Amino acid sequence: MKTIFEKIKRSAPLPQLPQVMLQLIRACGREKTDIDEVTQIICRDAALTAKLLAIIASPHVNLAKQVTTIKSAVVYLGLDTVRNIAISSSAMQFFKFSKLTDNFNINRFWYHSYKCAVLAQRIARQEKQINPDQYFLAGLLHDIGTLVLMATFPEEYKEIKARVNQGQNEFEAQTDILNIDGPKVSSWLFNQWNLNPMACDAVQFLNQPLTRIAEELVHVKILFMANLMAEPENTDVTQDALVLTDIPAAVLNEIAVQAENEVQQMAKSLNLVLGEPEQGYNLLAKDLKDVSLFFGTLDNLLRARDVATLLGTVQRGLEIIFHIPRIFFFLQDREKDLLTGTCAKEDRYYNIITSIALAMNNNASLVIKSVNTGISTASMNQQNLAASDTQILRFLETPALYAIPIVGHKGCSGAMVIGVDSDLAQTLDKNKTLLDLFSRQTGICLENLNFHETYAGDLSDKKMEAYATLTDKVVHEINNPVAIIRNYLEILQLKLPEKHPAQEEITVVKEEMSRVSSLLEGLTSFSKPRVGGSQQTINLNEMCSRVLAVLKKSILMPRQIRVQTELDDTMPKATLDSNGLKQVIINLVKNAAEALEKGSEIRFKTRLVPGSAKVLIDEKKRLPGLVEITIQDNGPGIPSHIKERLFEPYNSSKTGTCNSGLGLSIVHSIVREMQGRITCDSSQGKGTCFTILIPLVPDTGPRLPNDEIMS
Repeated sequence: MKTIFEKIKRSAPLPQLPQVMLQLIRACGREKTDIDEVTQIICRDAALTAKLLAIIASPHVNLAKQVTTIKSAVVYLGLDTVRNIAISSSAMQFFKFSKLTDNFNINRFWYHSYKCAVLAQRIARQEKQINPDQYFLAGLLHDIGTLVLMATFPEEYKEIKARVNQGQNEFEAQTDILNIDGPKVSSWLFNQWNLNPMACDAVQFLNQPLTRIAEELVHVKILFMANLMAEPENTDVTQDALVLTDIPAAVLNEIAVQAENEVQQMAKSLNLVLGEPEQGYNLLAKDLKDVSLFFGTLDNLLRARDVATLLGTVQRGLEIIFHIPRIFFFLQDREKDLLTGTCAKEDRYYNIITSIALAMNNNASLVIKSVNTGISTASMNQQNLAASDTQILRFLETPALYAIPIVGHKGCSGAMVIGVDSDLAQTLDKNKTLLDLFSRQTGICLENLNFHETYAGDLSDKKMEAYATLTDKVVHEINNPVAIIRNYLEILQLKLPEKHPAQEEITVVKEEMSRVSSLLEGLTSFSKPRVGGSQQTINLNEMCSRVLAVLKKSILMPRQIRVQTELDDTMPKATLDSNGLKQVIINLVKNAAEALEKGSEIRFKTRLVPGSAKVLIDEKKRLPGLVEITIQDNGPGIPSHIKERLFEPYNSSKTGTCNSGLGLSIVHSIVREMQGRITCDSSQGKGTCFTILIPLVPDTGPRLPNDEIMS
């Protein structure tokens, strides 16, 4: 006997009802699932309940109090653990346990176990028992011993089944072949799981004759009666059951009818056909495949280091699972209160989609509606679509669009818009849980990327602020003694004869003090960058040409450095801080010239960034985009140790005592003030390229005519 129990401890996993496992995986994957819902799902399957109780009773858990209900087990383990148990158990079941033994019907097993649980609970209530839920648990698990014997001794159980088919009682056949029967194993398991001793006692009497049961306590009788009455589609109370209770036959019959109705209703909710167990396994196999594919996608999502890579990963994951023909993304720009479009760069509509913007207050748009409500929506069978939806639908080249909100911890970040037909729309509707997983993980990853970008910017700003504060203090403290020294030098020169030998030395000292003053002035310009702050509407190319003309005469021509210009003729007039931009260009060109040898070259280029201009389709307005200025040289490049801290103050690759290392810090501050970005691409020996992106202030001009909206 001891050897059998030791083998049972190492036995294969028990088969759970696939439909229940699917419900549990989906429920635990939803964000708002509560403990009660999960408990109700687990209550529907004996093997799953046994799995949880075994974990709760394991030595490493070491609970101080007894677990008497399924809900208390779920509360202790938590939803994440329960979900992991469900997924791992499903995988084990599908790959190792899809067929337990010949002619074993798991649907029938579920029916008998669940009906026994419902009957035991209802009879216990009628008998005024203190805790009817304990009887539900005992009824649900009463046959778990038989299931364990099948799993542990599959070859021996074939012989047991053969004897049962020839008319022998199953418990007797178990004892003949294995020297133990199912009720004894169930009782042993109940004891291992620290269940109520009354349940352990009641279950081992299930193999006893009726005459013996009539002499036992009420808890034994209740479970025995429930087992008798739990035969498939049996609503007639047998005379044997009436012998064990004082409950009137009419009441007991009513309990049987109610239990049968509850079981049939539950089977219907599970799409369970009692004669077709394979149906559940097929569904389970599909869900396991989808879950596996999703977690493969999730791993790639977590590895993404930029938005384009992240969205590309999402698109590939959805294509693999759902065979989606085309997908567009619309991401929220909270500062401008817009959704801006994007898609795969390989898509032939990339330039058009990236030019589309949707105002967040446009509730007529289905895409905006999905973001504002956080609910997926489709255009199938909808009339009078918004102009933006119609345009997007045209580029999707499908009968309908399906908008899925991208929801993270901090709210909605945008929407995934999928091209669908009626069949694909139905498939997506049936897989909302998986889509919600994609949506939530995409939203969380987007939030993380945005956080890191914002954090890096804020950190840079804080550093600059700290440097500026320190600079102000240094300038203030040094200016006073410098002014005093210069005054004393003037007085000293006046006191000495004009041709005194010391006059020349005093002049040298005065010149050095002037250099100190120049350095202090440079520090002050870093502390308070000279950004004009006044917005002017200018011809950007003309302004750049004028600045370069001045720089050619003063800096570039004396050093014999050529300038090649490539100015975008399509550049519209821009409204921006022209004084600040002039200072940026002067600093960058001057820096490049100082690093170059004679005969070197600087390439200066402007362009309107393709796709950065946005079209508000429904409002019939066009929003200007971004202007890009690149300043590239063919010089020695920037050393890697300098490049890592390029825009930090006091960081310079130049030599000489006059350099403060503040030029690029000032440039960075000005560009940030203009809500722009500056980046540097440089390799030693291959030159340096600075790229500046500056947003053009939105035009509030007239609305566009209909025929120019997407031109």
